Amino acid sequence: MTKRKALAFTLIAALFLPNTPILSNEAAAASSYKAKATVTATKLEELSINDLNQKAKATLNHVKEVIPDLKNYHITSIVKENVVTTSGPIERLEVILSSTPDGTTPDFGVVHVNASTGELIAVDIQNGLPSSKEVLGDEEAIKKGKEHLKLLFGKQAEKYKFSQIHSSTIQDNKTQILVIYTSPDHYINVSMDRVGKLKAIKKDIYPKAELKGKNK
Repeated sequence: MTKRKALAFTLIAALFLPNTPILSNEAAAASSYKAKATVTATKLEELSINDLNQKAKATLNHVKEVIPDLKNYHITSIVKENVVTTSGPIERLEVILSSTPDGTTPDFGVVHVNASTGELIAVDIQNGLPSSKEVLGDEEAIKKGKEHLKLLFGKQAEKYKFSQIHSSTIQDNKTQILVIYTSPDHYINVSMDRVGKLKAIKKDIYPKAELKGKNK
């Protein structure tokens, strides 16, 4: 379990590094290259599903309901952590779900939820990328990303406006698309595979630290 959690942290951190811009090149160049999110998490305790309040349980159930890849995954770990966000410290749940298909490496997902309010902060799904030759166009990807936001956040998704779109090649030349949307108080990153299947969603609510060697 420890190795899987360490891998999850590594993959999540790598997922949202700056990628090659497709649209909004000037905006992309001026964005997070100067700063990166710093997440300082202090483990408070390990929990079971029965220890969560109704809001947190409802959020986890909703995530599993609207993301088909997670529907049959089972919870293997729940850890309550104290983390610092741009609006102050919060208690965050890190929930790890896993599935072990016959004859394959276990796939897993990581969900971050505000332990008190049940607010969904992030979802990361690690189950590989397709080798399809189809690739979403920019406009299709932007629209698809917004659809994922609506599924997960309902009416709250209306506040998110398109900001940037990026693309990166990973895992044996397979493509992953990152669409960034903005709201009045934070950004949200939606990562998809080349055909628009959701791979991760992450609210950018953590303080930024200036990167060394970058001109201001």
